[in-house]
Parts: sequence; structure tokens; C-alpha cells
Amino acid sequence: MIICKSAAEARTAVTAARKILAQLGVQLHPDKTRIVHVQHGFELLGYKIKLGQGLRLSPNKVCSGVKAGALYAYPREKSIRRFMDQVRARTRRRIPRKTKELIVELNPLLRGWGEYYKRAQVRKLFHRLDGWIRRRIWSHRYRRWRCKGWKELPSSRLYGEYGLVNLVQLIPSLGLWKPASS
Repeated sequence: MIICKSAAEARTAVTAARKILAQLGVQLHPDKTRIVHVQHGFELLGYKIKLGQGLRLSPNKVCSGVKAGALYAYPREKSIRRFMDQVRARTRRRIPRKTKELIVELNPLLRGWGEYYKRAQVRKLFHRLDGWIRRRIWSHRYRRWRCKGWKELPSSRLYGEYGLVNLVQLIPSLGLWKPASS
């Protein structure tokens, strides 16, 4: 990835990179080498990087730190689908496992994926995936997720007693946050 201010500067940089890499006996892949404006976004190492739209509020009302024109990274859709497929494969209903064993097998996958993407804009995504993973566990245990899984295996028990990894808690800015006790 080479970042430039103009398209002409980018073309010059690509030409220079080709010359340097040719001396090393390496060449740029023609399908993967392209010049793209950051507004349209680009994909790199499992991330989609693009300019943020910002919020339609006056700057003095924005508390989250979101800025129009700033660069933001999101996990690629392909990465999210692959992660969900891996969770699905481990939580198939036909695989006879106890809940504790299932969670022990799931935790390295959840922790690894969450640690890799935790610095991106993923709070809503992680919250949605946490709920989906809980429903997959209930579905594995009770053959459907709407029955009694939420009663017998509530979130507090899954995260506390069984030690299920909570993706939202991996986000650095939210990990230290604790709800106010009444």
C-alpha cells in the first residue's frame, strides 16, 4: 500500500515500486495492484478501509469522536462470513458435546478473531455477533434457540460460570467499562 496525494503521484510511485521490486526479482500482481481513491475504500489484510461519513450533528454535539473525513477500518464481509462459518461448524447440533466442552473449543476462535479486529469500528458488529453466538450455543444444547436456552443458560452464566469469551469486552475502550452498581 502506497499513500499519495494525487493520482499522478500514485502512478509515479507504482512505477518506482515496480523498478525496485524487479531488481529484487519480484513483481507486482497485476490484479492486486491498482490506484484507488480512499473515498471508495480499499481492502487490506481482512479490513475494509474507507473515509468515514461522520454524523449529521454539529461538532459540539458529537461525543463519540467520530469525524467526517477520517479513515475508519471495518472487518471485510468475507472475513465476517468466514468467522461465522467456523462458529457454525463447531456448534452443529449433531456433534455431541457438553456445553463446557463446546465453549472451551470456541474460546480460542473467538479470542483470536476478536483480538485481531478489536481496534476497528466493531462495537455494533461484536454486540450482534455475541448475541448470535449465544443463540448458537442454545441451539446446540436444546436443538433450537427459542426454547429454554435463555432461561437455563443466561448470558451471565455463559460468560461467568462457563467462561465464554465476550467479544465486546475485548474492545480496549469498552473493556474497562463496568456498569454502575445500584
